[in-house]
Amino acid sequence: MHINSLKKYLSLSMTVFLFLAFSRVGFSAPQTAAVKSGDVKVGMGETIITAPIGTGMAGYARTKPSDGVHDDLHARSLVVEGSDGATIVLMTLAIVNIPRPLFDQVREGVSKATGIPVENISISCTHTHSGPQIGGPNDPYSKLLVERSIASAVEAWEKRVPGRIGTAVTTVMELGRNDRRMEYGGMHPDPTVGLIKIEDAKGKLLGVAFNYGCHPSTLDLHSYKFTEDWPYYTIEGIKKKAGKDVWVAYYQSAQGDVKVGYSAELSAIGAAIPLRTFEYAELKGNQMVDAVLKALPSIKTARAAEVKATQKSFDLPARENYRLTVEEAQKEADNAAATLKKMEENSANIGKRMLDSYRVENYQATLRLQLAKRMANPNRPKTITILQQAFRINDAVLVTFPCEVFSEIGLKVKQQSPMKKTFVLGVAGALGGYLPTADEFPEEGYAALISPFSPKAEQGLIDSSEELIGVVGK
Repeated sequence: MHINSLKKYLSLSMTVFLFLAFSRVGFSAPQTAAVKSGDVKVGMGETIITAPIGTGMAGYARTKPSDGVHDDLHARSLVVEGSDGATIVLMTLAIVNIPRPLFDQVREGVSKATGIPVENISISCTHTHSGPQIGGPNDPYSKLLVERSIASAVEAWEKRVPGRIGTAVTTVMELGRNDRRMEYGGMHPDPTVGLIKIEDAKGKLLGVAFNYGCHPSTLDLHSYKFTEDWPYYTIEGIKKKAGKDVWVAYYQSAQGDVKVGYSAELSAIGAAIPLRTFEYAELKGNQMVDAVLKALPSIKTARAAEVKATQKSFDLPARENYRLTVEEAQKEADNAAATLKKMEENSANIGKRMLDSYRVENYQATLRLQLAKRMANPNRPKTITILQQAFRINDAVLVTFPCEVFSEIGLKVKQQSPMKKTFVLGVAGALGGYLPTADEFPEEGYAALISPFSPKAEQGLIDSSEELIGVVGK
C-alpha cells in the first residue's frame, strides 16, 4: 500500500472507530445543515482495502501468494438520501467476494454509525481475480477489510450534500465476451452499461458510477500483483478527463459467463493466452471510458429523488441429480487421464492447441467425477437460501444477484422489468458459486459442472427479482 494513501486511511479508520464507539452509547450521527425541502442529498466515500503482499490470490485455480501491488484495491460507497429522508448505501468492493459473516459485520457497522437501516445497505463485489483470499472474521486482513469498508460508507455519509442525481443506459460492445460461445463469436448477451451521474446542487460533477457485467480477470495466472484489473483503467481514465476529484466507481453486473476474451477451461489448465497483460486490461478499460464520457453530457439530473429499498431471502432449488454414476464418472476420468498421459509423452508430434484440448478434457472429467460424488451424497442440500435486495432511485431500479449469475439471466430480468432502467448488482449477496442458465447445464461446461444450483434456479431467480422490483417500483 502506498505511504500517502496509508496515512489518509489510517485517519479514516480513526473516524469510523469513533463513530462506532459513540453509537454504542446512543450517539446519533450529526445531520447536514438545513437544506431546501425535497432536495436529494448525495455523498461518496473511498478507502483502500489492499491486503498485505504475500496474501494468496483469490481468483486463481492454483493458489499463489501476491508479490506486489500494481494498483490499490478499494471500497467505494455511494449514499443517496431521498427527498423524504429515505437513505440507501450502494457499496462496491474490489475483491472476488465477501463472506457472509463479514458482509453482516460491514452492514451492521455502517448502520450503527449512520442510522441507515441494514436492509438499505448493499454490498457488491467487482470480482477482480487479482484480489486477496479472505479468511475468517478473526483474520487480520478480514478485520482491516471490515473496518475500511465501513469507513467508506461513513465518509460518504459525512460528506453528503444537497445535489442532483440522474441515471441512464449506454452500450459497450467489445469489452466483455461470452466465454461459453467463443467459437460462435463470443458476443456479450447484455452489453448494456447502467450509469449514475452525481452532481452538486449547482450542477458540478461530483461522481460517476458504471454498472456492467464482465469478469475483471485479465491477469490471473499470469501476474501475482494486486490490481482492480480493467476497471482500474476505466476509473483512472474517467478521472483524467472529468477531473481527478470526481468519485468514480464500478459496480459488477451479471457476469458468470462473460470475460475479456478467453475460455474458463483454458484458463483453468493454465494455457498460454497472449491477451492476459496489463496492456490488454488498459485497452478494455479505455473502451468503457469512451462510452461513459460520451453518455455523461446527455444524462439529465434532478434535485428531487424518490428513494426506496427492500430485501428478502429466497430458497432456490439445489441440483437434484446427474446423468453419471460415480462408477461411470470414475471410468471417464481414468480414461481421460490415461489419454492425456499418452498425448503428453508424444507432445513433440502434437500441436499445442491439440494438447490443450486433451488437458481440458481431463480437467472436465475430474469435474464430472466430483459432481457425481456430490450427487451420490444423500445429505446434500435440497435448497440454497439467497439474499436479494432492490433499490429505486426515481425511474431507475437496481436489483442484486447473489453470486456469479450468467448474463442471460440478468438480461431476462431487465426485459421483464416494468422499469426501463433496470440495473443488476452482481456478486452482491455474500454467496459463492455459479448460477448458469437452464440451457447451459446439458452443455456441461466448467460453470455448470461446479454449480450447486438446479437448472430450475434460473426461473426462481428471475421470479424473485421481479417480485422485489415490483415492491420498490410502486
